[in-house]
Amino acid sequence: MKNITRARWGAGLACLGFVLAGMTGAQAVLPDSTFEGNDGNLVVNTAGNIDWANVPGRSTGVDRDPGRTDNSFGQGTKEDDPATTVVTGSIPPNKNDLTRFYEASEQAANGDIFLYLAWERLVNIGNANLDFEISKNPTAGFTSASTGDVDLNRTAGDLLVTYDFAGSGTPTIGLNTWLTAGNGDSADDCFAANTLPCWGENKNLTNPPAGVPPVAEAAVNTVSVTEPIAGGTLGIGLFGEAAINLTDAGVFEEGECEAFGSAFVKSRSSSSFPAELKDFIAPVPVNISNCGSITINKVTQDEPVPGTKSFDYTTTNLTPASFSLVNGGSQAYNGLAAGTYSVTEGAQTAPWSFVSLVCSTATGVTITGQQVSIVLGPGQNVTCTYTNKFTKGQPSITTAQDLIPNDNLTLSGGIGTPTGTVTFNLYSPSDATCAGTPAYTQTVNVSNGTAATTNTTFHATAEGTWRWASSYSGDAFNDPATSACGVEQFTIDNSVP
Repeated sequence: MKNITRARWGAGLACLGFVLAGMTGAQAVLPDSTFEGNDGNLVVNTAGNIDWANVPGRSTGVDRDPGRTDNSFGQGTKEDDPATTVVTGSIPPNKNDLTRFYEASEQAANGDIFLYLAWERLVNIGNANLDFEISKNPTAGFTSASTGDVDLNRTAGDLLVTYDFAGSGTPTIGLNTWLTAGNGDSADDCFAANTLPCWGENKNLTNPPAGVPPVAEAAVNTVSVTEPIAGGTLGIGLFGEAAINLTDAGVFEEGECEAFGSAFVKSRSSSSFPAELKDFIAPVPVNISNCGSITINKVTQDEPVPGTKSFDYTTTNLTPASFSLVNGGSQAYNGLAAGTYSVTEGAQTAPWSFVSLVCSTATGVTITGQQVSIVLGPGQNVTCTYTNKFTKGQPSITTAQDLIPNDNLTLSGGIGTPTGTVTFNLYSPSDATCAGTPAYTQTVNVSNGTAATTNTTFHATAEGTWRWASSYSGDAFNDPATSACGVEQFTIDNSVP
């Protein structure tokens, strides 16, 4: 069983005297919180504080239908009964007919987790005996429309906040923890029942034993107050609230992750804990937690990039202990207790290179190259982003001409229209006098005094000057003729200026 009277509670009379001496306004017994939990209204009285009108993360529960068609617990259902029965019909006139409840929580700068609760009722019957059940897990199917058997989903460590108001003065706020077999608990630890599972001992948070500072404050409205959320006005005694430092109450222990996700309120028929349960407002989702998270994002510069690249990471004190992310992606670790964690990105291979690593906060974060070390505080959420770059290649250029050469010849000055053939010879740059073997030769017929090569396969690639030399065969009316070496020529130069 978790000890909810831990050392921070037992600070002694000297601490109690200090706290009482420092009481001011809405922070009478709850230092480090600015929530006005003991003024009995829903609006901010002191600039810079918060109240129900502006508290972040407020959750709201609304009763099914106060009055004749309302539903409530019946058939003798009591707090220690996880198997309950819900009946329909109006709430007895001398019992609390609940209409709404509110919940909010926050983490203070020093890491403490604060819980804020409020209720509203239809009629002021004087006293109010209510319980807020704060569960780690919701009860499936338990809604405002539920009737019949409802088995409450309770887990070891669930909380019950008791709210007892005698009709005047300051309400008494208490705290019980759900106990089960197999956790070192016994029936002797039960508050009212004589067998497990049960609600454990009730710890008085507003009036603790001598020498223990109170960790809760509460108030019921003694004048009519504005209802800024639902609208309208609440008459005297129709609104009550409480604020609790759950960390100082021992609910959240250092190095342990605790999270509660569901809450509802119910009324008892009297101030006795074993009294029958009556009206209730069905559970609503809440987020009361000291659990932190670490999220690793992966981005690349100059997207998109060709293909994909997997980036490998190794971790300390995290599960899984290693993971991979492609060009863009994320890895989240949720439900982390306060502690030290690290994440390191592996070495990069060209053409990828590491650019930067930044995190959403500098608090508790140390960055060394591609490693981040995080000293995670209670409920702290840290997001770190690794950026890598894909460096494109820079090719160099060399050129080489590749020509398919051809030549044309025209005969003039002969008798009539010359016929016969022309032999075209192309000499490579190494034969400057056209005396050797041609690199390419072709003989074609003369047509209308002209002739032309039809080369489609020979490629001239060697650098230098290529030279043509052509010879005409002659015919019955004309003598042969030969052109000079290099009258037609071309040069291949592959050098880059």
